[in-house]
Amino acid sequence: MISFVIQTEVSIYRIHIEEFGQTAKAETVNKIRRISAIVRNKEVIVTGERIRTILKLGDNAEDPINLNKDDIQDGFRGMGYVGDFSQTKEIKRNGLTRDWRFIVHVFAMSLAHRKGGYDGLNLEWSGAMLNLCLNQKFNLSGLIFNYMLENARGHTWPMYPRFIQMLINDQYSTLPHDGGLYTFHVPTSRQYTKIKMNEWVMLHDWMYIAERLLLVKAAYKKYIEEVQAKQQRIVQAEEEVLEEEEEQLKRKRKRKGKQAVDDEPPKKKNSS
Repeated sequence: MISFVIQTEVSIYRIHIEEFGQTAKAETVNKIRRISAIVRNKEVIVTGERIRTILKLGDNAEDPINLNKDDIQDGFRGMGYVGDFSQTKEIKRNGLTRDWRFIVHVFAMSLAHRKGGYDGLNLEWSGAMLNLCLNQKFNLSGLIFNYMLENARGHTWPMYPRFIQMLINDQYSTLPHDGGLYTFHVPTSRQYTKIKMNEWVMLHDWMYIAERLLLVKAAYKKYIEEVQAKQQRIVQAEEEVLEEEEEQLKRKRKRKGKQAVDDEPPKKKNSS
């Protein structure tokens, strides 16, 4: 469902994203919600259906777009989540085991709408992650579009620049640009504390291009190999303990047998 959108690489042009952000407006035309913007003197239209089609998310407008808190809580408890739901409206990454954390990384940095605070997901994105991990239906296109609409109304910061570029490219394949690429600024490492700094910088720099997934996969592979190696060491240690216990048992039986022979009274000789 999300493999295409998180793996497809696209050049993001600064002038396209800046002009889209400066001119984007939310509107309703013929009962259809949409965002319209002017990029290089061309009108760019964004709708939930276009997002669904261009990003190839494979969902439907009728699919659920959110889950209630209790369902999210039950689902993440099943994943081993140990965080406190009563104190936060987010699923915090450090409350999950490391394998699930990497999936949170992909959602937080590749799909969610955040520009910082990548250590968790709000309840909406937690519900999206939960349903996708369980192979359940979810209107991911609608969730992305809703956040894009909200951003268009506020004009706060360039949200989803990679997705915007894909939508622009689909509508205008030869839209002019000056060659300048859109760049991402690396935030403080505090936002991503459970990963090495050099890996953090790479992940954030590549948060909208295909290489980020390769890094996540490589780190996850390394983690799995470490887990397997640890399990092998545990099994080997247990086998060595069993072998030692078996040897001790054999020696104990041998000593008991010898002791029994030594304690046995001498047999009387038959007189003839």
